[in-house]
Amino acid sequence: MNRTTIVLPDDLKAEALKRARVKGISFGALVREALDNLLTGPVEDATQQSRRQAIEAMLRFSEHAPAGPPDLSDRLDDYLYGASKTPVSA
Repeated sequence: MNRTTIVLPDDLKAEALKRARVKGISFGALVREALDNLLTGPVEDATQQSRRQAIEAMLRFSEHAPAGPPDLSDRLDDYLYGASKTPVSA
């Protein structure tokens, strides 16, 4: 192995140290794991990366969004358009 010096913003290093502690590994092991994951994963072009980031942002938002009405799937038109659902007679 080679010793390498890197410069990190204080907040990034603090978060990395916390994550390493939670995982029960050293800071160095966490950095090696993260780099290994980054370098062995698929290479994304700018469009793929942008799309992935947008999806991740939506998922993070949805974690904190309030639940909708329990009958949303049955009364979607009512909620969207204010239309009253009329039963269809056979």
